[in-house]
Amino acid sequence: MPLDGIIKSRYEAGYPSDFNLSPPVSRGADAEIFSAGARLRDWARYLAKNSAIFKAVLDSRVAKGVGTGLRYEPMVRDRKGELLPKLNDAIRRMHRQWSDAADVTGELAREEVERLAWRDWDTVGEVFARRVYRGRTRTSLGFQLQLISSELVPYGWVDGANAQMGIERDEWGKPRRVFVYPYQPQSVIGNFNLPSLVPKAIDAEQICHLRRQEELNATRGVTLFHAVIFRASDVAEYQQSHRRAARASANLFASINRDMDFDPGESEHPEGANATTDQRELNLLDLQILDFLKQGESVNFHAPAHPNQNAVEFVNQELRQFAAACRVAFSWIAYVFDRAYAAQRTELVHAWELIGEDRGQFIRDFAKPCLYIDPLKTALLEGRLPARELRRADPNTLFDVRIEGPVMPQIDPGKDKAAAKIDQEMGWESRQGNIRRFGREPGQVDAEIESDNPRFYPALSQPDASLDKQKDEERNEEDDA
Repeated sequence: MPLDGIIKSRYEAGYPSDFNLSPPVSRGADAEIFSAGARLRDWARYLAKNSAIFKAVLDSRVAKGVGTGLRYEPMVRDRKGELLPKLNDAIRRMHRQWSDAADVTGELAREEVERLAWRDWDTVGEVFARRVYRGRTRTSLGFQLQLISSELVPYGWVDGANAQMGIERDEWGKPRRVFVYPYQPQSVIGNFNLPSLVPKAIDAEQICHLRRQEELNATRGVTLFHAVIFRASDVAEYQQSHRRAARASANLFASINRDMDFDPGESEHPEGANATTDQRELNLLDLQILDFLKQGESVNFHAPAHPNQNAVEFVNQELRQFAAACRVAFSWIAYVFDRAYAAQRTELVHAWELIGEDRGQFIRDFAKPCLYIDPLKTALLEGRLPARELRRADPNTLFDVRIEGPVMPQIDPGKDKAAAKIDQEMGWESRQGNIRRFGREPGQVDAEIESDNPRFYPALSQPDASLDKQKDEERNEEDDA
């Protein structure tokens, strides 16, 4: 067999033919985003406000990703590797107090910042955050965060040889500066005393850039919905046609038809019998119209038929493809739960894995550096943490934290709790981890149990020698100090 035949048999898709057309030429990630990024962003913004499908996807992803807010559990240890409860409690209190007003406006709590950042990250593919130190006060930290939308960082701004897509990089690709508009031109209501619309260069160390990167070497992010924008529009138009048909079916339409033997006879028109315009009104609520029909006239009632009896199944199939591309479960956006337990469980576990993957990136690139480490660094510099406990801490563990989001819903609570009990007994999970697994905070649960009557907790009534020993060691260390 000739060499050509071997290659064609293995890589047939690489040879164009009448049945296999050549694909468009692929360019670099930045070139494609530069050409289509603004239009994709505008479409995503528009559909997020006007499409029920888009809104259902965004609401479900935000609810499953961050919910009422991520939970931060400090894990600072001493040099022996043991946790420091007092220092961790102090960090927890400091972080909770700072979370009440986390942004520069003082209007958004940390939980709301997380939800808005995740929503913008999904909608347009990226969100910027600027680290701002505005000066300490007696009751609050000086650190705050400024969220910056994608529109404020221009796609086309180029300043020098190493700046493109609004971000300047060094020869290795590390960001140096980010160019940010002082305001968004489209959002301005009045044009009085506005500053010049020139991007301001901000040091990249002050900027956190959370982006959804689909290709290597992409400077900017791309919307989560880039592959399903047309599909969502088609489904919306299809559903609109059905709504119009249903609206027509809900009304009663009728017409007066005239046969060949129609005889106009005497007309009541003011211009006489030769008038050609019939001024009669067909009021279906007044059945006396039937008494005024002339010879050769009849009333026909019309009931528009539904366009397609299989519309529901068609839309559900489209929504399944839409949900798969948007990394959510079909039942989350369609609210269809009429399936077997095994099918629901499989769908839930698979969709939750995708949510967990996205949450991991959100925590790694945004939540941990901007919403935990930076406030903690500021608290250390301002001296808001107990110095005695800080001297005992291992410096390498000062910023250790366990960050968790909403837990996977329980389809069968009995089986999930039994599995959690086995995990704890086998040493695969801690008691505190199991408490977080069911959406509670260990410190809050322990405080409530300690203040409650112990007879309600027979499993905890047995004395634990290890806990008594740990308390004695802590007392001895305090006495030595």
